[in-house]
Amino acid sequence: MARMRYKKRPDGRYEAKVYLGMVDGKKKYKAVYGATQKEVQAKADAVRLQLGKGLDVTASNDSFAVWAEHLIDAKQRTCSPAQARMLKTRVGYFTAPLGTVPIGRIKLHQLQGIIDALAQRNPCTGKPTAKKTLREYIIAVSQVFEYAINNRVIEHNPTRGIRIAQDAPKETRRALTLKERQMVLDTPHRAQTAALLMMLAGLRRGEVTALLWSDIDLDKKTISVTKSYDFKNRQMKAPKTASGRRVVYMPDDLVKHLQALPGREGIVCASMVGTMMSETAWARLWQCYLNELNRCYGNFAGLDFAKNRKWPVMIELFTPHCLRHTYCTILYEAGIDVVTAKELMGHSDIKTTLGIYTHLSQEKTEKDIQRLNDFLCSSNARQESKESVDT
Repeated sequence: MARMRYKKRPDGRYEAKVYLGMVDGKKKYKAVYGATQKEVQAKADAVRLQLGKGLDVTASNDSFAVWAEHLIDAKQRTCSPAQARMLKTRVGYFTAPLGTVPIGRIKLHQLQGIIDALAQRNPCTGKPTAKKTLREYIIAVSQVFEYAINNRVIEHNPTRGIRIAQDAPKETRRALTLKERQMVLDTPHRAQTAALLMMLAGLRRGEVTALLWSDIDLDKKTISVTKSYDFKNRQMKAPKTASGRRVVYMPDDLVKHLQALPGREGIVCASMVGTMMSETAWARLWQCYLNELNRCYGNFAGLDFAKNRKWPVMIELFTPHCLRHTYCTILYEAGIDVVTAKELMGHSDIKTTLGIYTHLSQEKTEKDIQRLNDFLCSSNARQESKESVDT
C-alpha cells in the first residue's frame, strides 16, 4: 500500500485522499479531514473498510432529504397515491431538521430527539402524539434508511434503537354510547344516511361518498363495497386492499331507513348539487349535523340565551370514523367472531380487528369487576345496616 500523503490546509486541518477506483475512465478519490494525521488515518481506514464491504462511500454523503425523495419516488410506483402522500408527510417530520445532513452521519440521538419532541407536541394538533402515531413515524423514517442500505450506501439503520416514552398517550377511537347511537337513529338530517351507513354497516367515509344505489340490494339486505373516493384527486378509486372489496349485510334499522328515502338513483349520499361530496362539503355537512344533535340533545337548562349568540356545545362530539368504530363495537357486543368481523370491516390484517376486540374485552372486564365491587359494597352496607337495626 502506498504511503498516505497528508496536506496541511489553511484552516489548520490535515487532508488526505483515498483512492476509490476508476469512474468513467478517470481515477476517483475521496477526501478525508482531521485535526491530526492520526485522525485522518483513522478516517481513511474507515473509508477503505466501507469500500471492502461494497458500500458506495460517495453516495453516503448525499443528504437525508435526497434519499427520502428516492424512497418516495420508488414507493409511488408500487403503492397508491394516498399511501405515498402519507409516507411523505410522516418522513417530512424528519426532513425538516435533518434534510441537509448526510444520511451516513445521522445518529440515533438525533432521531430520538425528534420523536421525543413529537411525543410532547404534534405540530398538527398541538397535543401530545399518540404511541400508535409515533410508531408509524418511526416505521416511515426507517424505510428511508433501509432503502439506503439496500442501495449499499450505509450499513446501519439508526432507527432501530429509537424508544417511545412510556407516558406517551394511547390513541383511542371511541365508540358511541347506547344513548348516542339512539340519537343518530332518531334525528332526521341530511347527514343521517351517511352516519347510519358508517354506524350500522361499517363503511369508511370514502366508501360512503362513492356508494351508488346500484350497489345496494334492499331485498337481500346487502351492500357491495367495490370502490372508494379519493378526496385529494377527486376521483373514484379501487379499495386500497383486496379485503376492502366486500359484501356487507345490513341490519333492519338501516334497511328501513334506506327504503324510506325518495329517488333511489345515482349517488346515495350526494352533495347539494348532486355530485360526490368534497372534503369541504363533508366538513360543512358534519358540522351542521353535530350542531343539530347538540341543539336537540344538549342540556341547556338555566342557560341565558340572551348572552349566548351561538348554541354552546353540550354533547360529546364524534368524528365519522367513530361511527365505523362503533360498528365494530356492535359486532363485538353481538358476539360476531373476529374472523367474520374482519371481513365485514374490510380490514386487510386480522390483527387490526383483533386489536379492537381485545381492547373491548379489556373494557368489559374492567366494567364487570367494577360491578362486582359495587355489588359487594352494597351487600356489605345492607348487612351492616341490618346488624345495626338488630342491635
